[in-house]
Amino acid sequence: MFENIIAFFKNTKKSEKNTNNSKDAAKERLHLVLMQDRANVSADFLDLMRQEIIDVIKKYIEVDENEIDVRLTNKQNADGTTGAPALYANIPIVNIKQDQKIKDKQEEVNDQKKVIQEVKQIINENKQEEKEEDKEEKKKEKKLKTKEKTEK
Repeated sequence: MFENIIAFFKNTKKSEKNTNNSKDAAKERLHLVLMQDRANVSADFLDLMRQEIIDVIKKYIEVDENEIDVRLTNKQNADGTTGAPALYANIPIVNIKQDQKIKDKQEEVNDQKKVIQEVKQIINENKQEEKEEDKEEKKKEKKLKTKEKTEK
């Protein structure tokens, strides 16, 4: 975004020789300053926000970073008056990363399978412990019965 603004200001210096272009350039500069002021954000903040938006999008979509246009605009109300500032983002998509989506889903499924296996293993261990406890109980009962028989 700020590359565009910097390029704009560079072009403005070149075109200020022409009065008409100078007027338009001054109007555009004032427009940018007003938008930043109304949104109450700094240029650094906008640049940081732009980069974070791009980073998130790049996880899922391949984009042409040189052609990305992120800027503040003023939303027009239904009655034609200028409304609140709005964030405008024009992000050209080169390719959607289907492979990454598939890999992410596969990892998620594999993680779930691991959890299921761990739960099954715990259940089997508990069943085994219960069987051993039952065997011990039966042995004790058997000893008690044997002892009772011998005492009679």
